Amino acid sequence: MINNKITMVTVLLLLCNPVWSYSEPTIKCIPEENNFPACEALANQGDDEALLIVGRFYETGTGVEKNIEKAEEIYQRLSDKNDANGMNRLAMLKEDQGKKNEAILLYQKAAELGSSSADYNLGILYELDNNYTKAKEMYEIAIKKHKSSSAMMSLGDLYRNGRGGEINTDLAEKWYKESIKFGNDFAITRLGYLYGDLENYDDAIKCYEKAIIKGDPAAMNSMGLLYQHGFGVQRDINKAVKLYQDASNKDSLGGLINLGLMYEEGLGVPQSYEKAVELYKRAYQLGYTDIQLRIDYLDKKIHKKNN
Repeated sequence: MINNKITMVTVLLLLCNPVWSYSEPTIKCIPEENNFPACEALANQGDDEALLIVGRFYETGTGVEKNIEKAEEIYQRLSDKNDANGMNRLAMLKEDQGKKNEAILLYQKAAELGSSSADYNLGILYELDNNYTKAKEMYEIAIKKHKSSSAMMSLGDLYRNGRGGEINTDLAEKWYKESIKFGNDFAITRLGYLYGDLENYDDAIKCYEKAIIKGDPAAMNSMGLLYQHGFGVQRDINKAVKLYQDASNKDSLGGLINLGLMYEEGLGVPQSYEKAVELYKRAYQLGYTDIQLRIDYLDKKIHKKNN
């Protein structure tokens, strides 16, 4: 009985943590690319922990060809067994498929069954649907039930942007700091955004510098903007370009677009419409489809230049 409790606690910790890892005395199914066969073997023996990881392998294409249908089948099997974490993953897939009502029901049931992520994910769904009142409610539930640092950050975002009410910078600052206290490094950059909104560039820079050390590409991009425009620092185009490059190397949409603009205008780099298009196309592949208009515009300029 004690070992079962230890195993359940380990599973919950695994699914709350963005770094996939197991610690003793759990099964030897570590979600790394070359471990797919071992995890699949354990899953075939009836180990639901391993089965959930196999689903993630298929969903992300890690160690096996990406297969969303197979992942969904696995999450459905777990959901049918009232596995809260499998149900939460199934809800996420349903949301991606645009099946909002199905996703809501699954998130709600997963939350009732103890998923530490479902309340927060449901809040995100409501926010994307512009239902900020319900989003705020779910974030507050996730904070109360699970001390969710992600929910704290998202609640801070609502207050910073005035979604569902008036802008409240004091509450935004409070929740960003709480999120940081609970270990969410991404909230450091969000706090920097808030200080930037208030034109408190000294504190914004401190936040961005801390976040850059921790590897956040959004902070690299934001610091690049400060150097490009000379906000709170002496204007330095070369430093801006370097920061945009670092951000784009980590697939930051802002970094890709801003670096593309530098190439388009020839700021700190040789002017190159071709290089700008290459960067914009990467941004498009990451989901920023609005950039297609800019790509088409530059393709015409390139064609005209070459003919």
